Amino acid sequence: MTKQPINQSIHCNREGFRASRVKAPIRKNTMAGVGCRARIYAKFDREKHDWVLLKVELNHSHPCSTRKAVYYHENRELIMHAKCIIEVNDEAGIRPNKTFLALANEVGGPSNLGFSEKDELNPNYFYAVNINKDNKFTSAVWVDARCRASYEYYGEVVSFDTTYSTNRHGLPFAAFIGVNHHGKSTLQGCALLGSEKIPSFEWVFTQWLECMGTASKGIITDQCKSMFGAIKKVLPNTRHRWCIWHITQKIHNKLGGYSRFKELNAELKHIIWNSKSVEDFEDH
Repeated sequence: MTKQPINQSIHCNREGFRASRVKAPIRKNTMAGVGCRARIYAKFDREKHDWVLLKVELNHSHPCSTRKAVYYHENRELIMHAKCIIEVNDEAGIRPNKTFLALANEVGGPSNLGFSEKDELNPNYFYAVNINKDNKFTSAVWVDARCRASYEYYGEVVSFDTTYSTNRHGLPFAAFIGVNHHGKSTLQGCALLGSEKIPSFEWVFTQWLECMGTASKGIITDQCKSMFGAIKKVLPNTRHRWCIWHITQKIHNKLGGYSRFKELNAELKHIIWNSKSVEDFEDH
């Protein structure tokens, strides 16, 4: 009635007989299945309001090594000393694999580090996932170290673009984009939107702001009313402007029926792109 799970089963990842929804070529876990029967069954007791173990089988049909537990994601952590070494070496242009080997030699081998080389590649990676009351995925925001650095230098004005196609799960992709000193676009963050309603946009802007620490002076979006409401609440001191591309795309729809449309279109583009000041633009 509460839509909460009441039964759970945890299997060894080398069981190998259950069908997977993930196609083999893109499956991340490539460990061979050996029919291992190690597993745990649990059920939620409504009267005790707690989980009860129904069956526990800990005997694996293959050799196990407790030393490999350090490679589980939950047990990996970059200590402050390692973070400092990684940052200094990165600024000096030293490759991550060389840094990893040097740190491993300090502690007597990679297994004593407490993290893997993959963790070292992007220690400033940020992500946040939003789930609903049924523990189902709704939205996500992620920002890597390069996006953070780009925002630090070119984050005064950003564009929030949601014009990308949705994926097979129906989640629109959105990107925070800035412009560098060469006039080129720079990525400053990514998001998958659970919906295009105000609460969804509010959550995305809140997480992105938490990651960056400071709000941009300006943000450019399309004319979405939900976006406008979310920006007004989460980024009250950021100046909000509409994207010129979206505005010009509507010129044909609004004025296409006029007999002198070509002349009007040319004149409007001249005003938009060639006005040298606010006064010059207003006078036209």
